[in-house]
Amino acid sequence: MRQASHIFRNPHPGIAVVLFVLTAGLTALFNFLVIDDPKEGTWSFWGTPGLVGLAAWFVNVVLVYRSRYLKTNYVLGWYWFLLLLATHPEGIKLHHAWVSMLFAIWLAMAYELGDERKNGLVSRSNLGLFSAFLGIFSVAWWSSIAPAWLALRSGNPRQPARTYLQIGAAWAIGFALMALVWTMQGKTLGTELAPLWSSPSAWHMPGAGSIVLLLWLALALGETLRAMTSAKKAKRRGLLLSWIGIFWAVGLYAWQGPETNASAILSVFAAPHMVNLQSYMKRAWMIRLLDISLLAAAFSAVL
Repeated sequence: MRQASHIFRNPHPGIAVVLFVLTAGLTALFNFLVIDDPKEGTWSFWGTPGLVGLAAWFVNVVLVYRSRYLKTNYVLGWYWFLLLLATHPEGIKLHHAWVSMLFAIWLAMAYELGDERKNGLVSRSNLGLFSAFLGIFSVAWWSSIAPAWLALRSGNPRQPARTYLQIGAAWAIGFALMALVWTMQGKTLGTELAPLWSSPSAWHMPGAGSIVLLLWLALALGETLRAMTSAKKAKRRGLLLSWIGIFWAVGLYAWQGPETNASAILSVFAAPHMVNLQSYMKRAWMIRLLDISLLAAAFSAVL
């Protein structure tokens, strides 16, 4: 099947520079337009675009290298950025970029669960321990143990009980270490976990960018079903992992609200589906429509 052209399909290393410059520049422009008081003289105003540009490269490299099905180019980093832009109509902050990088590492570890070249026990233990490590930044992120367990079933539904126990044991060790640190600091477990039982401070209605993303994800679901019957095992597993992450991120938002940075997490898990979707587009205008619709929805926040 002949594919339409896209600048970031070019695997030349120089395209990485284009990705960095373009994502950083668009971030600076977007923040300048949507933030009421952008504070141009602050480090954050100039540092955020740089970190977003670096994150676009990092997310791309980590997931392409570990997925075993994403092609070696820079399309993934570009679509991660478009989704990040579209789902943050109030502006992109520094923490949105590093949250995405953390969960790119989580997804890369989840990819390794199905890699026969890796030691299965080590891969499962690493994922469980890292899921516990995420709780340092947000106690709600400890729930990432749930998609970690589901990730085991994405490649082979018939997993022995010990594989679930191995992930759970590693997570429990990380959780116990954090509880010990809290105790040494004079804190109590109940106090630290209290936010999990409280209602979020506020929910926001989905913006134009989120609505456009949902429409594209609906189309991506159809292409996922198509891939389930014709794609290689690594791709089938990778797409299922992304759907698991998408549903978890949406549930996280419904449970704890925007404080969990669920939109930045969603951008990581949804980006592979945008890559898969555009790979089936035979005409250039279709890909341009995908890119332009996400950009237009994001910049509609300026109006």
